[in-house]
Amino acid sequence: MQVVLITRQKNPFDHRLAQAFKREGYRVYVIEGDCEGDLETTRALVQKEAGKIDLYVDVSDERHIADDFTVGHGLNEGVMRHVYEANVLWPMRALETFLPLLDAGQGKRLCFVSSAQASINETRDTDGYGYNLSKAAMHSFFQMIANKLTPSGYTLRIYDPMHREIAPDLAAEAALHYFVRRRGTERQNPLRDDETRLVFRDALGREHTW
Repeated sequence: MQVVLITRQKNPFDHRLAQAFKREGYRVYVIEGDCEGDLETTRALVQKEAGKIDLYVDVSDERHIADDFTVGHGLNEGVMRHVYEANVLWPMRALETFLPLLDAGQGKRLCFVSSAQASINETRDTDGYGYNLSKAAMHSFFQMIANKLTPSGYTLRIYDPMHREIAPDLAAEAALHYFVRRRGTERQNPLRDDETRLVFRDALGREHTW
């Protein structure tokens, strides 16, 4: 049985995604809590019951109600630290914790939730600076782990569920298809394998720039 780990269940999209994986026959684990002990507890449970992770889904997407300032009006350091911890540092610790179980799995697929709002080329927002900064940092992290892990057989999926624009159940179904399917090899030429390219797509299937 294929094993999937979903890092959190904080909003309807996360819950719908877990339900979709269960419906398709996956064994689903979810990290219950945000502290270091919660990571270790979940890691020990997965190690004992499954011994592997085939597909890893980090749905970290923390926003803060006070993250409404612009650069011109000054930065709220406390808010920025909170969002950065939730969207950058915690996901990094989580991946490090579970990487040995991913090495033991067959899938070796890493999936991360992001937002086109944080795309340097596409954003039009003038506020939400803390959130956008955190996601921009994660986009750099995605490139680093792609460079490091792709030669070992890992593949990555970056996904924007389009919160508040697409219904959670529809976004979850689109995510499921994007996460589990393999991207094509052009004309059976291994030198033109699209899996080696780091791709960022949204719930409508559109590809975004970084």
